[in-house]
Amino acid sequence: MPPESETAVLPLPRPVRAVAFSDFDETYLAHFPTERERLHREALEDYLLEAGVRHGLLFGWVTGSSLSSVQSKARAYGLRTLPHFVACSLGTELLMSDAGELRPDPGWTRLLPDAESLGRGAGNVVRELAEAGVGLEPQPGRAPDSLVKSYYYRSRDPGTDARNLAAVREAAARAALGAGVSRCNPAAGDPADSYDIDLLPPMCGKRQVVRYVCRKYALDPADAFAFGDSGNDLEMLAAVGHGVLVGNCTEEARGRHPRVSDRCHADAVLTTLRTGLRAGR
Repeated sequence: MPPESETAVLPLPRPVRAVAFSDFDETYLAHFPTERERLHREALEDYLLEAGVRHGLLFGWVTGSSLSSVQSKARAYGLRTLPHFVACSLGTELLMSDAGELRPDPGWTRLLPDAESLGRGAGNVVRELAEAGVGLEPQPGRAPDSLVKSYYYRSRDPGTDARNLAAVREAAARAALGAGVSRCNPAAGDPADSYDIDLLPPMCGKRQVVRYVCRKYALDPADAFAFGDSGNDLEMLAAVGHGVLVGNCTEEARGRHPRVSDRCHADAVLTTLRTGLRAGR
């Protein structure tokens, strides 16, 4: 993280005995917070420091946003602490707390391909889909060397969407790429009536981040917590034993995951962790 930031990084708990993964935008961070929501977020920040010591809790953000976007929002919203780890750009970057700073995790970095080959593969997928009449619009904000290539697919009708989104997944599989497909969330700044399409290395993604971090710290994913608000969080929630949608989640996500909190944003995260860790889960 940038040295000019005064936001403190949570110190790694020793030993690590529990882990929680949280989406960032509209899960941990409300984009238009009320005063009550801001106070809930600050209470969560305080609790994470306490839980690291008392319960050995390792806590991180797993987000589709780029590192620079996360950094900017942390400063703009006055976040007082940064988590023990940040997996950004859909897990193509993983940074861990190290001597008070977030630094790239060497083991994760060694797994990643080069950006040039990823770009060629994604370009082939987009051209193949265009020839089949499935148009994808590049999303702004990704750096040219990012290992995630993000696009918008504009919704048409349910039948056409189902066929076209299946074609996206099939074309990505032929190119040996992972494909993230989820409804856009306008609350997070995306256009309405559209889908997020993310093409990325197959070893990346939110589920893979869960598996890697749990393996790194010898933790059972069945004992882990995860929090999200939209369709692109569902694979992460399904990868742990205690996956929870925050109460402000999208309708798409609500209809596809069984556990939804009656609280929103940071309040849902705080309440679930406090109850779960107290119960020794």
